[in-house]
Amino acid sequence: MQIPLTRRSILAASLVAMAGSMAWAQERRQRGLEPAEKIADPRASHFDLGPAETPWRIFLGLPSVAAPPGGYSAILALDGNATFPILWHLREELAPEAPVALVGIGYPVETRFDPTRRWFDLTSPGKQAVPARQGQRGPGDRPTGGQDALLEMIAAQLLPELGRRLPLDTGNLTLFGHSLGGLFVLNALFTRPRLFARYAAADPSTWWNAGEPLREARAFRGGILAAGGRLDPAVPLLVANSGTGVPPILAPLSGLPGLDLVHRPHPDENHGSVIRPAARDALALHLGRLAG
Repeated sequence: MQIPLTRRSILAASLVAMAGSMAWAQERRQRGLEPAEKIADPRASHFDLGPAETPWRIFLGLPSVAAPPGGYSAILALDGNATFPILWHLREELAPEAPVALVGIGYPVETRFDPTRRWFDLTSPGKQAVPARQGQRGPGDRPTGGQDALLEMIAAQLLPELGRRLPLDTGNLTLFGHSLGGLFVLNALFTRPRLFARYAAADPSTWWNAGEPLREARAFRGGILAAGGRLDPAVPLLVANSGTGVPPILAPLSGLPGLDLVHRPHPDENHGSVIRPAARDALALHLGRLAG
């Protein structure tokens, strides 16, 4: 026997389905699995680099102007599927005539993030779940520990490949990363402070491995002070954060001679939404427009 559907029951079923769809979409956004924006412009391209079975997808955005005599400067951004489109729009809006190339280091996926690979690429071998009070997920059983290998790939493979594809000023590069990407940026500064001219970390995951970046920062400070007392030439470091807290990484790095530390708080943003204003800060830092 068929039970007739009333208008109320149909409406209720539709609302339930809509709520389920919204919850599913929200979960995908939180996990970074919503589709990545694709830049449809002849100056934007991509290529794959690395092992055939697990390559990195490199997004390349050329500026609209010719390269200066020394080559283009460049911003290299981790989580490139998500960050490259953001930086593209910011550059086109704020500095369309600047000779700045954009390089996104991502993966051959259609989503904004590849969670499993980024957990590996952006971390040291240590493992620690995100503190429960932060309401975020930890790595679980995902492999970690690819931080050094990714940095070596950037230095030994990516930068030479970029130099073959465009006139590049390798002395005028900025590295930008958010969250685990910010963790990677800090590690790159501490281990290879001359590889990039500037470093920009947004909401860096300083909780990783029971505060490993804070220990690294103290060791970095001690090493600089023991080896002459200052970084020379000076290296700018931008730390942007969401919410009203103060990033703990500031304390061990403040006042270090030769480290031009710039803090940019974004109290009205959350951990996810801070990516865009932090990318704006990174672009301003790269262009010399970010006051200390």
